[in-house]
Amino acid sequence: MDFSFVHLRFTIRTRDTSRLVSYLYRSGPDFAEVFRRIVCRRNATECSDDPSCTDCPRRVLFGQQLGADPSAVKCHQKPPLPFIFSFPTHGTTSKQADSFTCTLVLVGKALNHTTEFIKALSSLLINGCQVGQFAEATISLVESLDFYGNPTTIAVGVVAPDTGNLVTLDAQGIVDSRCRPTDTVGIAFITPLKLAKTGKIMCSFDAGQFLRSLMRRVSALAYYYCSYEMRDNFREYAYAANRIELLEDNFFFADAGHRSLALSGVLGNGVMSGDFNDLMPFLALGEYLHLGKGASYGMGQYRLSW
Repeated sequence: MDFSFVHLRFTIRTRDTSRLVSYLYRSGPDFAEVFRRIVCRRNATECSDDPSCTDCPRRVLFGQQLGADPSAVKCHQKPPLPFIFSFPTHGTTSKQADSFTCTLVLVGKALNHTTEFIKALSSLLINGCQVGQFAEATISLVESLDFYGNPTTIAVGVVAPDTGNLVTLDAQGIVDSRCRPTDTVGIAFITPLKLAKTGKIMCSFDAGQFLRSLMRRVSALAYYYCSYEMRDNFREYAYAANRIELLEDNFFFADAGHRSLALSGVLGNGVMSGDFNDLMPFLALGEYLHLGKGASYGMGQYRLSW
């Protein structure tokens, strides 16, 4: 599978960790806007249909534009966003902590704009502080992580990032760096999974639905941002996903209340059983890519075990 990405880790200094982390989970519209301001060549106040803007990074990476091939559109539908943040879970960071870490995965075409993504996160922190969302916050360190989580420094403080030090990862390397499962795989959700079935958010964990949705997410990211098509084997993989069963089901629906519906979803852990030979690349990549609604801003994050 031709699937390239980078895994960045940010150390953020702040005196307001709890409020900042809470804000980051709902920062999608603000992040998209600061990214637009950074890359806009026309210094416009909003995006337009100007032909000169067709290759604008904001439009390419945030526009979720459908492809020109009708069969591909039918298969992949709306493209996901090619970046994925992982933030600390609520309650895991001390209110007295003066720093915390979060990560950012950039997929395919997004790798070419690593500097802009780093600038956008920095601007997001500055703007949020100025409007009173949280106290002052700054990025003190940016690192690129390898297959095993070993860091390489990309930037310290406000120094321009050294993108020559980026460690590019791929699907095969991710699979090879992990233990091979037998016929059981444990899965635990770190942040709530918001997955829809027949138009409604699922309140329980369905292994087949989870795996099929994960396959669609990975294949769409590969098609739209890595120029890789995997439709030839998709039906075979879907058949394998449908045969996976749950040996242990400790999942539950976490309801954050009507004021925080965006943070509601399935949490907990369990053990899946079946033939994972063809499914392992999707499961391993999913640890980086998350799944479900809000996946690009921290939701649907999980960890595997075997």
